[in-house]
Amino acid sequence: MKPGSGPMSEKLPYSATPATQHRMRPSRVLRTIAGGGVARVLKLNTFDAKVAEIFAQARPDALWLCQEHTSASLEAIENQIRAAKIYDVDSLVRVARGSYSDYIRPLEADATGLIVPHVMGAADARAVRDMTKFAPLGRRAVDGGNNDGMFTRVGFLDYLETANKERFVCHQIEDPEALDEIDAIAEIDGVDALFFGPGDYSVRLGIPGQIQAPEIVKVRERVAEIARKHGKIAATVAGKTNVKDYVSMGYNLLSVGADVVALASYADDVLSAFDAI
Repeated sequence: MKPGSGPMSEKLPYSATPATQHRMRPSRVLRTIAGGGVARVLKLNTFDAKVAEIFAQARPDALWLCQEHTSASLEAIENQIRAAKIYDVDSLVRVARGSYSDYIRPLEADATGLIVPHVMGAADARAVRDMTKFAPLGRRAVDGGNNDGMFTRVGFLDYLETANKERFVCHQIEDPEALDEIDAIAEIDGVDALFFGPGDYSVRLGIPGQIQAPEIVKVRERVAEIARKHGKIAATVAGKTNVKDYVSMGYNLLSVGADVVALASYADDVLSAFDAI
């Protein structure tokens, strides 16, 4: 037998046959996109499970939960994920860019996807991939004793395979440095989606808030083009008036509203009844 050969050195694919009758929940977003549809996402800046349930009852494909710009604890995020799952709605958690555990714990709480802010280049994207994907794609450590693995009820090999296939990571393109390497980022196996963030990008270009400026439109088009070229999800934020335009541009995951916007608008609207008094 040649050195380095033999059964212990072969990289065998994970078995698709579960060891138990329990399976991880498949992604609604990935199912929608695989069927040729556009995934519809609603964003939450609050972290109350009741608000998550109200939004999930509208039957979007996913809720965008946030740990980057909020004080949400993992326990609060975990309860929002549970509320979404009641209605077969995915949860995408935008993580804080901290340690390895900041990426893994939302996945183990059974988030369907992660949104990783400010991915700055191909090396950064590979590091994110390595932390969030099991071998052979990455180097994520295995547990299986949490919500996503049904507390060890999901068979071990099935858990590894399904986590790589039915959980996805969105790499946010929010900086010119990332755009310089966008082809190299998109071609990485395990980079599932490119998510264009026009707000931060506009700040970096010195035109804060001008998200329909020609410079931003050009970048928006480029991100969608590269994502689709490499067979990746093209994601961004949108409003009711430009959903159709962005879909025509190639985007197949759109975040179209936020709870804080809805609450502020409602409060202003109902109190306006007193203006005529």
